[in-house]
Amino acid sequence: MHGNPTSAKKAMTAPSSDQSPILEAPETSRGDGRRGRYHHGDLAGALVAAAREIIERDGPANLSLSKCCRMAGVSTAAPYKHFAGKDDLLRRLVMDGFEDLGTRMRAARDGCPGPIADRITAMGMSYIEFALANPGMFRLVFGMTKEMHDPEDVEMDACGQACFQVLIDEVADAVPDGAGEAAAQGLAVMLWTFVHGAASLALDGNYDAAKKDVDLRMMVSMATERLLPA
Repeated sequence: MHGNPTSAKKAMTAPSSDQSPILEAPETSRGDGRRGRYHHGDLAGALVAAAREIIERDGPANLSLSKCCRMAGVSTAAPYKHFAGKDDLLRRLVMDGFEDLGTRMRAARDGCPGPIADRITAMGMSYIEFALANPGMFRLVFGMTKEMHDPEDVEMDACGQACFQVLIDEVADAVPDGAGEAAAQGLAVMLWTFVHGAASLALDGNYDAAKKDVDLRMMVSMATERLLPA
């Protein structure tokens, strides 16, 4: 899936020493949503960054490879050095989203020295904050996972499982001894269902439309306390 970095670098530079390297001009704002042309030491990363920016600005449904190329300042042939096509780029974005969310949840857990209910509440809030700060990525990760799912895509499946495992591992400390991982998974699904629903309602403006003042942290805390075993 990834091209040879050396050959990619050669392809982006002019052959003679008296010519300026192609795409090596500094990044500049053009006023039309595009960046100035510049050299990419990490072409794949630049395309992913451009795709994330477009998704947050225009929504996942309006992402196209040509938009990514214009924003990154590269030719329309450039993505194919690293991605088979748009779906392959989307796959990378979904995996990055899972990894980002898992990192945020671990940081929230590790930054909360309180009891387990407080740690899970902090993790839940980090989930909601991820959704509100990255609405495009949130909708992409959870809105396209099913249609992009390939049972043989072990890497994609592992990213999603690793993200959810962060919550399962924490919940496992709250279930009775001997209850087994199935009990922890069941409880984690209930907590996730509540937090994901709250995140979606907040993101879509449903609380505002209902003219309801909602304290999300208090709500997540109360739900966590009630769902965890006494």
